[in-house]
Amino acid sequence: MNVHFRPFYPEDVLTVRSQMPYAMTEATRGIVAYDADTSETLAVFVAEDWTQTACSVHQVILKSMVLRHGWFEEIADYMFTRAERKKLFAVVPDVHEKALRLNEKLGFRQVARLEDAVAEGIDYIVLELKREDCPYWVQPALRKVS
Repeated sequence: MNVHFRPFYPEDVLTVRSQMPYAMTEATRGIVAYDADTSETLAVFVAEDWTQTACSVHQVILKSMVLRHGWFEEIADYMFTRAERKKLFAVVPDVHEKALRLNEKLGFRQVARLEDAVAEGIDYIVLELKREDCPYWVQPALRKVS
């Protein structure tokens, strides 16, 4: 696998929608991981609802191998260094245990639970990731100079 990253394009919303309900806005930005040999999309990360310090984020991982090729590091660099956000928010239905575990691995912490927000008996979990708590973000001043 020859993993590369590129900016999110409007047509990438179709990939996101194939995996979850999603309504793109004018402010939607993000990154895409793809296999440079086959042009296959491996993962899509989108950010929206931008404020001065934060934004709401979503990701779709189509091929889990992308995780071994710097996907999380790329997201952290994009959001915390290039976009200069201090924190990220994600809203995940509590029945999506795999997504909740993955977000926990990324450093997200639960800050709220919205009971019955999805359906009767299915809650939304509101998660927050602060820049300093992200295990995949390297402060620019601490990066090795090549």
